[in-house]
Amino acid sequence: MKNIYSLISKIPSLYDLASSIIGYTASVDYFVSKIPFASEDAFAVLDAGCGTGPYTLALLRRFKNCRIVAFDLDEELVVSLKRKVGENERIRAYVGDVAKQLHFLSNEKFDVIVTAGVLEYVPITDVVKNLSRHLNTGGYFLNSPVRDTCWGRIVCKVYQCRPYSSETNIAAFLENGYVLIKYLVLPKYRPASFKEAYIFTKTN
Repeated sequence: MKNIYSLISKIPSLYDLASSIIGYTASVDYFVSKIPFASEDAFAVLDAGCGTGPYTLALLRRFKNCRIVAFDLDEELVVSLKRKVGENERIRAYVGDVAKQLHFLSNEKFDVIVTAGVLEYVPITDVVKNLSRHLNTGGYFLNSPVRDTCWGRIVCKVYQCRPYSSETNIAAFLENGYVLIKYLVLPKYRPASFKEAYIFTKTN
């Protein structure tokens, strides 16, 4: 994980350009559009494992009054995101590990948590539990993993991770007190069809 993301952190602009060309950026916009809030609603988001910030940027574009805390394990990626958003008062960015206590949050809670291409690196059920302490009851958790398909497994080989099956992804959330409300799959003809998304709501 460190090797590939260390490389990305050196060329964030090229990586973002490639993401746009293959349709990944458009897929992020699509998944974000399915979060059940209106564009003018004010709510708080935790972007866990933000990477170069595609979800943070998509959220800022779509929801004009949302506030975001974003964090990633790679410090250079966090620096890159801070550079992109500039002095935007709606976002704070930190270095942090999804599998460990997030001291910079203290007891802060959110209305939405987003993970994308993150849980493939960790014990998924344990990390969902760890992050869930920061989600309000009735809040939403959007997870956009790599699909467990031939194409998805190739992508994961490049990124040195492994995809979970849909059943495993869903079970990790059900075991932590969630209900699945949306399952989103991109059309097969779209270049970024190796991604899918689940939106859960927290019941306790």
